[in-house]
Amino acid sequence: MDILSQIVADTVETIKKRKQTLSLNDLQARAGASSHPHHSLKAKVAADPKPHIIAEFKRKSPSRPNINMNADPVAVAQTYEAGGASAMSVLTEPDYFAGAPEDLQAVRRAVAMPLLRKDFVVDPYQLFEAKAWGADLVLLIARILEPAQLAELNAAAQELGLETLCEVHNREELAVVGTTPVDFLGVNCRDLKKFSTNLDQLIDIVDDLPDHAVWVAESGIGGREDVARLEAVGYRAFLVGEHLMRNTDPGAEIGNLRGNPA
Repeated sequence: MDILSQIVADTVETIKKRKQTLSLNDLQARAGASSHPHHSLKAKVAADPKPHIIAEFKRKSPSRPNINMNADPVAVAQTYEAGGASAMSVLTEPDYFAGAPEDLQAVRRAVAMPLLRKDFVVDPYQLFEAKAWGADLVLLIARILEPAQLAELNAAAQELGLETLCEVHNREELAVVGTTPVDFLGVNCRDLKKFSTNLDQLIDIVDDLPDHAVWVAESGIGGREDVARLEAVGYRAFLVGEHLMRNTDPGAEIGNLRGNPA
């Protein structure tokens, strides 16, 4: 079993345990009672032609066991927001990425920018969790979903008022998306089975990307030159994690990635 399949299998078991602790009906009630105002990344992108940085909080990953294990999500979030990030991605997967629901909840209380719950979503239950925890967007990974399942989760998320970022790695996964009206189409140049990156992957696929979605470049972004190169072929937003988490001045680097004068 490859690492992605193992993560998904473990996620399914985690969801079963959470449902035993908090029923779907009770979770739906919490999500419905959520008082968090919606912060739209789509609106931000539509209003500003400059590149948009989705800055990620990530302590570790299967390929990087210690990116920044002691990082404080609130302090990082405030730095990202002050630096001009358009949104923030928060990992909530505990075992492989050292994420937690509490990270997302704490960040929601601290900042006003749109928040993406980044996890391995395979069950509508997770959408209600995202809503209850204060997320504005959710990640849907095409590689781990069937076409009908992706369409169902996308519709359910949007009905809850959540924007959707659907992630693909290649044309085969893009076919899973089909005509599903996702809000953002992310191309991850990291192979989730091997966890290697290839920035050319982001360019090779652009002719097949749907016009209805905002294109997001994911992984492998190492500086302003990468952003400019990808912006030139149509990407509007850039999900940047490890590069910022290891940077000594991530706020300034966000400005640099956006092309702001030094």
